Amino acid sequence: MSLRFASLQHHGVDFVAAVPCSYLQKFLAACESLPPGTFIPAVREDHAVSACAGAWLAGKQPLAVMQNSGLGYCLEVLASLHILYDMPLPMVVSDRGAETDFPEHQGLGSRTRGLLDLFDIPWRTAGENLDADSDWLLGKAAKMSRPAVLLVDKEFDR
Repeated sequence: MSLRFASLQHHGVDFVAAVPCSYLQKFLAACESLPPGTFIPAVREDHAVSACAGAWLAGKQPLAVMQNSGLGYCLEVLASLHILYDMPLPMVVSDRGAETDFPEHQGLGSRTRGLLDLFDIPWRTAGENLDADSDWLLGKAAKMSRPAVLLVDKEFDR
């Protein structure tokens, strides 16, 4: 079981919509242990955040999971649904785009933080303290009634 996922579950996450990412293989495998209908392996990021909106309206504590290239793809849905209607959405986003990463990740990877700032989406980089990261992510999204992003690197999925 992914310790990171277990920490988020302990903090109340009971619905996950995710788009696959090689940085998050163990994390996503742990999500598959959720009851039927509470883990959605989405094919597109906008579908994941839309499913999370429905889950939140149904009383669930959703989590959207994706890589940062997909974050750019779903900003319109975040802005016109989650932000406009004050819907909290904790998000785990893999922070791709280092110089050693594949070229297709570098363009958006270098702009991720700027895009989050532009849309006033609070973010922080995951650290070693699982509970502190979970507390911050769920607490920030709930307190601000909007998306909040925990950026994670390859080490997140240990």
